[in-house]
Amino acid sequence: MVLLKIEKQDSKPVFRQIIDQVIELIENKSLKEGDSLPSTRNLADTLGLDRSTVYRSYLELTALGYLESCPGSYTRVRKRARVVTETSNSEPGILDWSIHSNSESNQLYDFFLKFKPETAVRIPDDLINLSPLDLDHRIFPVDDFRRCLNQVLVNLGPKILRYGSYQGDQNLREDIARRLQIHGISISRDEVLVTNGAQNAIELVLKLLGKPGEYVAIESPTYANVIPLIRHHGMNLLEIPVNDQGMDLDQLEQMISKRPPILVYTIPNFQNPTGITTDQPHRERLLGICERYKIPLVEDGFEEEMKYFGKAVLPIKSMDRKKIVIYLGTFSKVLFPGIRVGWIAAEKECINRLTSIKRFVDLSSSSIIQAAVSAFIRGGYYDKHLKKMHRIFRKRMTTTLTALKIHLPPHVKWTKPDGGYTIWVSLPWASESEREFVDTFIKNGVLVSPGLYYFFSSHSHRYFRISISSLNEDEITEGVRRLGKSLQKMKEQRD
Repeated sequence: MVLLKIEKQDSKPVFRQIIDQVIELIENKSLKEGDSLPSTRNLADTLGLDRSTVYRSYLELTALGYLESCPGSYTRVRKRARVVTETSNSEPGILDWSIHSNSESNQLYDFFLKFKPETAVRIPDDLINLSPLDLDHRIFPVDDFRRCLNQVLVNLGPKILRYGSYQGDQNLREDIARRLQIHGISISRDEVLVTNGAQNAIELVLKLLGKPGEYVAIESPTYANVIPLIRHHGMNLLEIPVNDQGMDLDQLEQMISKRPPILVYTIPNFQNPTGITTDQPHRERLLGICERYKIPLVEDGFEEEMKYFGKAVLPIKSMDRKKIVIYLGTFSKVLFPGIRVGWIAAEKECINRLTSIKRFVDLSSSSIIQAAVSAFIRGGYYDKHLKKMHRIFRKRMTTTLTALKIHLPPHVKWTKPDGGYTIWVSLPWASESEREFVDTFIKNGVLVSPGLYYFFSSHSHRYFRISISSLNEDEITEGVRRLGKSLQKMKEQRD
């Protein structure tokens, strides 16, 4: 006998009550495999329901695999794989994913674990985090961007919620091309590909140019996320040291003459992590080297518009007569990181090839977000916000450099960026690992990015990066004060 309790006044539909109760009876084994259920007519009469309601419930239970029926026979309970519950889902599976994953994925996972801010000490609640290169959400132009989103939905309706162009929104590509012209880069919308942020842009370039076993020339130190990505594609790293002027071009030429890389990756403006900006002669020479050896030059301009000290130096792409430069950009470091809108500017054939890759990797970027960003630019909101960012971060960078001078012990050195958000600090002593002094900083309520993130091969363990992108002046000053206190204690212990 199947005992069901139906509450007709319940907000849950009656047919759903039948389904849930029968499943529960089967799961707790009150109903066993092979047990017969009443006919739809008999159960409907017993419960005082319409037969169609019971019939609908039986059909659903059959579709879910709990029941089976044959013509001319009763509906019976079917043997079915048990549904995974929250409790059983916490148990480990039978696969060893390290064995099933390829070697490149395992290596990438190791990098991922290394990047997690794991430490043996407790992180204080009042920790000041000078580590992330993430924008201060307190200054986001949320209301202006909401207006643009609303405008797009009202004007374009369902059309904007369809799949978009593989290459990206036409209006946005025009906007990007116009903005790049401000920086001396003369291109058309057809030479622009919209990507899901600059990280996706790097990934697409590596998919286009990457060849397992070949070499990629990078600055050392460099953008942390590019290292595991290159390795994931089965390529080797040709690390070129960074000095006060940027990538050491003498060493680059020496290495290229021995082992030509498939591309050179550089960040000429506010280099991440050092904050260094290369001058015009350096850019000309780097371009000349790549032209001479016919090597694609990938220029990462992720913070191109965030210069607030000194005179601007035009991007390398602005001098790219022979069209070997692939320029990467993003709105993440000026507007919102969460919108994930970046771009690649390059020769048209290169863009066409990159677009073909993007089409089969992720189809396209978000149509509505691209349209909203275009409306944001065309409505004058972007220029207004950029001026605000310059005003705010000019003051924050000045505050940071002043605080470093006041609070850090003598002989500790740091870069003095012309823009961007990052400063590279080098200590007069080396440690077994940057983790050692990072843990000391955490005990004193401040967190930084250890230098190990930004190198691939062995290096002197004396570096760390601080980022001011998400903190206000008071937070920055207090964070630097805590850094100074920590470093002073470390110096005294060594003395």
